Amino acid sequence: MNERFYFNEQRLVMTLPGRLLVRIAGYVSYAVFFVAGLSMAFSDVPNLRALGILILLFFADYFVHFGEGDKPFSEMPAAGKINLAEYLSPSAYSVIEKSFDRSVISKTDFFSNAVKELLQRKEIKEGLMRLDLNADELRRKIESLSESSGAKRLNKKEIIKMAEALILKAGERSIVNRREFIETSDIFSGLFFVGDETINRLFNTFSIEADDLELALLLSSLKKKWGFRLPSTLGGFSFETQRGMRHRVVNRAWTSRPTPTLDKFSSDLTDLAAENEVGFIIGHNAEYQRMVDTLSRPLSPNVLLVGEEGVGKETMVLHLARQIVKDEVPQRLFDKRLVSLEISSLVAGASPEELQARLKKIVEEITISENVILYIPDFHNLVRTSGEYYLSAADALMPIMKNDLFPLVGATYPREYKEFVEPRSDIKNIFEVIMVNEVSEEEARRILVYDSLILERKTGIVVSFAAIKAAVTLGKKYLAGKFLPSSAQELLRSALSAAAREKNKYLTRDGIVKAAEAKVNVPIHEASGAEAEALLNLEETIHKRLIDQEEAVKVVSTALREYRSGLSRPGGPIASFLFIGPTGVGKTELAKILSRIQFGSESAMIRFDMTEYQDKASFFRFIGSPDGKMSGALTDAVLKKPYSLILLDEFEKAFPDILGLFLQVFDDGRLTDNLGRTVGFQNTIIIATSNAHSDIINESLSKGEKMENIAEYLKRKLTDVFKPELLNRFSKVVVFKDLSPDDVYKIAKINLSDLGGMLLEQGIKLGFDESAVKQIAKLGYEPAFGARPLRRAVEEHLRAPLAEKILRKEVARGDDITIHHEGDSFQFKVGRSI
Repeated sequence: MNERFYFNEQRLVMTLPGRLLVRIAGYVSYAVFFVAGLSMAFSDVPNLRALGILILLFFADYFVHFGEGDKPFSEMPAAGKINLAEYLSPSAYSVIEKSFDRSVISKTDFFSNAVKELLQRKEIKEGLMRLDLNADELRRKIESLSESSGAKRLNKKEIIKMAEALILKAGERSIVNRREFIETSDIFSGLFFVGDETINRLFNTFSIEADDLELALLLSSLKKKWGFRLPSTLGGFSFETQRGMRHRVVNRAWTSRPTPTLDKFSSDLTDLAAENEVGFIIGHNAEYQRMVDTLSRPLSPNVLLVGEEGVGKETMVLHLARQIVKDEVPQRLFDKRLVSLEISSLVAGASPEELQARLKKIVEEITISENVILYIPDFHNLVRTSGEYYLSAADALMPIMKNDLFPLVGATYPREYKEFVEPRSDIKNIFEVIMVNEVSEEEARRILVYDSLILERKTGIVVSFAAIKAAVTLGKKYLAGKFLPSSAQELLRSALSAAAREKNKYLTRDGIVKAAEAKVNVPIHEASGAEAEALLNLEETIHKRLIDQEEAVKVVSTALREYRSGLSRPGGPIASFLFIGPTGVGKTELAKILSRIQFGSESAMIRFDMTEYQDKASFFRFIGSPDGKMSGALTDAVLKKPYSLILLDEFEKAFPDILGLFLQVFDDGRLTDNLGRTVGFQNTIIIATSNAHSDIINESLSKGEKMENIAEYLKRKLTDVFKPELLNRFSKVVVFKDLSPDDVYKIAKINLSDLGGMLLEQGIKLGFDESAVKQIAKLGYEPAFGARPLRRAVEEHLRAPLAEKILRKEVARGDDITIHHEGDSFQFKVGRSI
């Protein structure tokens, strides 16, 4: 920690009897003064009465600040040495004192005794409970570790040094967590960082991580601190109390002027901040500081915040409002009003002339007032080309923005910025564009800790820290198109709603997993029982629909098992395969089966015919045009269906730039589109099919050779079509075998069974004898085309005649149909079901 911090508590230097004597003397003194003050307050002597009231006011202040340390961190001087003993809360000092006394008396390890003392505290027990840990189990373990460690006996000087080391670390955690005083939870968190072997073994035994423990303890300590004074929204959290503040239309120097027209079409964010309703922020430190620096400069004090919905653009603006109220802003922003202009209200019911007049009056008021920072959410509405009103608004404000008459903050989204703002260089150049990204996962967890307090009060359901952690992890991974912290907050609220319906009083990680699965229709939970058994026998399940192709079935089954067991390669897609081989042998069919197994439906498959993407123009159709006017077919599809199977038919025919694009997708599992959006492929299976060197395949098959005999040669020849670095990035290159007559016979049975299932839905039972199946298989067998002719044979010889019979009323609901082959035709025998 910073060298300016130290710990010097004289009471610990004293002997135990000495400290006890001082404490008793202190309590007695307080009692005497209180009784004396109470007596004098009712005295007839004015001076005595005044002194008595003064003493009672002292005690009133004492009780108001009961439980606080001598000094808060918010009043910590900017320079000079800091004695952290002055910032200890009474409860934290009590832990240190009792641990110190036990250590001095027994000459044992101070850190271990501190753990034992802390584990008796209610807020520590609750924090551990949220980590699904039992304080009694930790206590028994630390006692066992202390006994087995064989530590040397310590003297008082060594124990004081250990106490100082712990307080320095606790103070560091307290400042990081923006507390006013060092609390017991900070001491427990500080134990993680003192480097004691016994304490580290304790935490490792229970798999406790420093960040998890700190946030779980933060949750319990905040609940204790705020109690029934919790704000109704996340933005209302504040660590300082603002009292007696009211709406000001002029500054404190009385040099500004009222703005009645502006007030009519706007909201004063500094008013909301003064009431502690908005302004809380976690993260975005660099973006916020850059925004403040820009607004403080004399030239071009204009900022445009660009970020996706829910990443925190408005949170930054609201935090600025709070900092203005607290006078913690640069001089040029001091005593300003931060006002949000409501564009929809401004243009509502106004003709172009009326709109011009309103804007002119608003600008005039702001300019004369000289104490307004204007905030325009959805700034693109001023410049978009879809309406004359918006054009008029932009044109009216342009001269003002260029003249730097007042600071201006705008906010927009990447897509709208690319489409409406960026092409207007006259507007773009007057702004400092600040890209606002989503917060980190650690920051999102911290935000959800505060959010959980509000939700617990509303629902009566206790939120475990495991649930908070899972909401952030799964929200980021699975809720496509949403960003932290919004995605995690949405999952948490959905899980709490489900828990309330089920009358659960404790939300665990499983509740979050179920909520995520309900939203994305993808199995996320750990496979167990029947599901694990199904995964272990996945090959058998696939072979119910796919005949032969043992190698292909094996590699895709292995990939799914690795994914569901959490062992798949991090970062990239679930798996990526290149399927090569003759047409009609099951490449697409296997893709459909995988889509049903992993993603629940064939509709979860995104299919691209790569013959449609063979030139530069089609490349832009695939990933989006540089000007942002045309979005990409691939990126849009994955954003809409982030949990999907992507099938790239005839991959070898794609434009070379597209092939190069997939190098990044296979490696990193993500792609940045033309609008700057990062599209994740981590939850997709990518299958590229190829008929490359089909001439070699057809020639070999015509000579009677088997595919397994030419597979390795074909793989080597693929470097003529694909770059080696692309081939190496596939999880597996799979060569599909050609189909034998026996394979086609089995496929024919599957197809005929499917046809029977369709008729059964109409109440018609369909059966086939062996002669019909063999004849369909014979008609559908062609080595060069695999099973493709089979579909045509079923269509021509069975489906079409059956359709005619149904339309002629020769077959009706309740009938049985048996098909057999005799001579040169198929015979349909119709009977009535009993």
